[in-house]
Parts: sequence; C-alpha cells; structure tokens
Amino acid sequence: MDTSHRYAYARQGERSGKSLTRSRQGESGPSDFALLLIAVAAAGASQTGVLAFLPDLVREGLGESTVDSQGFHTAGLAAAHPVGALLLAPLWGWLADRYDYRILLRTTLVILALATTATGATPLAWLYVLRALAGACSAAIIPLALLAASLGAGDRGTQARRFTWLTAFVFLGDMLGPLFGELSTRFLPTLPLAMVALIIGLTAGLMLFACLPPRSTGYRAEACGNRPTPAGALGLLTLTLLGTSGLAVLHMVLLVPGSQLILSREHVAGMLALCGFAMLAAQLFHVYFPWLIASPRALAFLMLTLLSTSLLLFPMARSPVAIAVLVAMAGWAGASLRLLTSLWIGGEGTPSGARLGLQQSATSLGPALAPLAVAVISADRQFVIVWALALSSLMMTLGLSRLWPERGARFCSCPRH
Repeated sequence: MDTSHRYAYARQGERSGKSLTRSRQGESGPSDFALLLIAVAAAGASQTGVLAFLPDLVREGLGESTVDSQGFHTAGLAAAHPVGALLLAPLWGWLADRYDYRILLRTTLVILALATTATGATPLAWLYVLRALAGACSAAIIPLALLAASLGAGDRGTQARRFTWLTAFVFLGDMLGPLFGELSTRFLPTLPLAMVALIIGLTAGLMLFACLPPRSTGYRAEACGNRPTPAGALGLLTLTLLGTSGLAVLHMVLLVPGSQLILSREHVAGMLALCGFAMLAAQLFHVYFPWLIASPRALAFLMLTLLSTSLLLFPMARSPVAIAVLVAMAGWAGASLRLLTSLWIGGEGTPSGARLGLQQSATSLGPALAPLAVAVISADRQFVIVWALALSSLMMTLGLSRLWPERGARFCSCPRH
C-alpha cells in the first residue's frame, strides 16, 4: 500500500512539475489555443456577418433615394471594415513587438464585442464608425493570434500547422458569419450581429485566464535555402493583395444593386457562406498535404492560375450553379495564397508582430479598394475590374521564381532561446 501511495505521489509531482514548467515557459495548452481559434473565427464573422444586410440597412438609413446612392453606401460600408484594418494593422504589430501583446489582444476583443453588438441599430453615419472600429480590432486579433502561435511553437513545422488552423478558423468565421446573421435576425431583427457579439464577449472573458506565451519564448529559425529574398517580401504582399482583391470584387458584384447578377439576400448570404466553406476546405487540405513546406512556388502557381480562371469566367456565368462553382474556386485560391504569404512573411526568423501586421494590412487592402472601385464604376462596366485582376494574377506567375529561387523547400529551426 505504501509503495502504491509513493508511486501515485511521484506521478502527481511529475505532472505538477510539467505544469509548472509549462507555466514558467509561457507555453499555451490546447484550451488556450482553442480560445485563439475562437477569437480569430469571431473576428472573421464580424466582417462577413453583416454584408448581406448592408443593402437593407442602407435603404433604411437613406429612405427614398436613388439606386446609385444605395450602391455607393453599400460599397462604402463594405469598405469601412477593411479600411479600419488597413490603417491600424501595422500599428498593432509595431506595438506588439514593444509592449505586452496579450493586453492588446484582450482589449481589442472587448472593443470588438461592443462594436458588433450595436451594428444595425444605429444611424447610417454611426454604422460607418462601427464598421471601421470593428475592422481595426480584427486587424489586431488575427495577427496577434498568429504571433501567439509562433511564440508557442517549438519548431517551424509546428508553427506551420498552427498557422494553418488559425487561418482555417478565420475562414470558418467568414463562412458562419452570414449564417449567424440570418439566425440573429430571427430573434433580433435590428441586430444582425448579436450572436457574433455574444461569442466575442464570452471569448474575451475566457481570454483573461488563458496562458499565452510572452515575447521571450520565441525561437529563431535558421536560414534555409528556399526562403524568400528580402526584395521578395513585396512580392509576397502582392500575392496577398491579388487573392483578397479577387474575392472582394466578386462579393461586391453580387451585393451592389444594378449589377448584371440579380440575387436575393438569401442567395447572396448562401454564396458568401459557400465562399467561406471553400476557404475553410483549402486550409484543411493544407493540414494533410504540406505543399506550404515542400513546394511553395508550385502551390502559388496553381493557386494564381485557379484564381485567374475563376475571375475570367465569372462575367459569363448566369446560373446560380455556375456562379457558386466560380465563387468556390476563387475562395479556395484566395485562402491558399493568404496562408502561404502569412507563413513566409510572419514565420521566417524570429516571430514578428510588425511583419504580421503588414501582411494583415495587405490582406485588408484588397477588400478596401475593391468596393470603392465598384462604387465609382457603372454597373455595366464592373467586370472590367474582374478581368484586370485576372490578368494581373496571370502576370504574377512570371515572378514566382524571384520569390522562391529553388524548387525544393526545407524548414530549418533551432531550439528556442
């Protein structure tokens, strides 16, 4: 009996020692990483959840007005969220490298919960403010969650898997956002983001007890032969811009009144959800097929080709089935390009909030510019933008050899210090 007691006591001490060691090192456990997943999913849902309702909110805010004014404000409100992210994402990253990023992450979660709660129950002018504020907070939550995943990873392979799962949950939020919006309006017609705000608020409360790694636990990866050149960082940002711009233009063509594609609000919400599903499926694919590590140049080439094909064919699609297929293709390609660039920009060397902030800013630039471009161009000429992005994607394939000079790819890492 005494021997069994001593054995049980020793096992308990061993478990306590491991827990204490993990706490001192700042390593996050499965529950802590799960909170990061929920946080980025909620940030994604805060952007797409209200998109299908923007035409209705604009009509209520303007009253009797022309179709042109409605289309302009619909595009403007769609652009307000990414504009807020575009402007503040580099600042959040800069602050995260100099101060405690965990305080920034928890604070922006609380602000995002408040901003999304009031969306839909305010005048049109205040709706612009709330959308921009939500975008600014999302621009902190997503890159800071990636930074936490990098700091808690012991090697480059673990970092790649965590980046993949976090990006997958961003797109899961994109997919569920419109569905949550439709469900919320069944109970609170004037608050389409009420359910999303509730999830964000609960996550913010639980995040106070999460064990997130401090800055001192990061590791530095050794130089690998396949890493991008310093000048290639601009090319990686361009890849992000093309992927997000293509998706944003397709979304706006579906949303803006007067376009050649006339779909109901329910159909638009379904198309947005389908796009999010394709983006999520792409991330799950990359979990089991590590092209991100083995063949980044080949993956970028295939995704740019898939994106340009979907954009070139989109103006000729008329049936809902054809539109759905092309939207899914664009979603898959755009999601893969975003994951690829975030991993190679933010994951090389010491994890950097500044680099991840720049990548998030590039991610927001496309959704910010595309609605503005659609708003100032007449409905019968909107597809010119689609074709221009398709040709730009094809031209970008010619410069991939400058981003990844060698065909093979091997991740190298050294122990954390």
